[in-house]
Amino acid sequence: MLYFCPMSPVIQFFSINGLKLHACDWGGEGRSVILIHGLASNAKIWDWVAPKLAQGCRVVALDQRSHGLSDAPKDLDYGFDFVCADLRDVIAQLNFEKPVLVGHSWGASVVLEFAARYPDLVRGVIMIDGGFLTMNKRMTWEEAEQRLAPPKLAGTPLNEFRERVKSFSGERFSDELFEIILGSFEVLPDQTIRPHLAFESHLRIVRAMWEENAEELYPRVKCPALFLPCVPPEPLDDAAKQFLRARREGAELAAKLMPQAKVEWLIDSIHDVPLQKPKEVAERVRKFVEEN
Repeated sequence: MLYFCPMSPVIQFFSINGLKLHACDWGGEGRSVILIHGLASNAKIWDWVAPKLAQGCRVVALDQRSHGLSDAPKDLDYGFDFVCADLRDVIAQLNFEKPVLVGHSWGASVVLEFAARYPDLVRGVIMIDGGFLTMNKRMTWEEAEQRLAPPKLAGTPLNEFRERVKSFSGERFSDELFEIILGSFEVLPDQTIRPHLAFESHLRIVRAMWEENAEELYPRVKCPALFLPCVPPEPLDDAAKQFLRARREGAELAAKLMPQAKVEWLIDSIHDVPLQKPKEVAERVRKFVEEN
């Protein structure tokens, strides 16, 4: 069963690099933690993790550009130069001194890049099921584009979309889960949905991820680091087995090139583990923060 906490964050907006960026401020006391979502997600993916984490930390979850309630850049800049600069300026406006950065999926790649680019601005980084693969060494751009292109959901009736989410989620479905997922979409007056992140913009981010060289970044990260890769539940099909092997190889290489990093596997965990096991994710993050 999914965990649900009724606490609500304070909504904040930051004027950053010509954009209005949105964040959920969960409050709390202690060392500061910023939560960064993945590509097909938004800051609400942390809604069940953040309240637990805020019991011992100062917690903010950021909507990256074109996600959730944050603006889309008119120039369609989504490379790591831009998203890392966004994060740098958000940290400055929050007046956080060397926060711990926690990234999920694409967000894991963002916090890895950030730690390599701005080593003096971060206390530590946690990468949840991401940040440990150099994609262009495992697939061509054409393969990446095909595998990671999003479904074209613009114009889908809201009720139909809800049924799709319910079917996909199975026993994990709840009204709260649907609202978190719906945070990545705009509901139009005719009761159809439109993704906040346009199809072409999604592919621009995929391209940036495909071009990222994680192996070159690892030695440049000097702060404490924790990888939390997921081992999906059995049974696994051939594609899932292949990807798990790639995860294990990537994690082994990351540990070799970044000796201060730890790798802790999340067993029987889906990719969106912050929604599946929020208590465990919060406990792992809090333990890392306390130790560093």
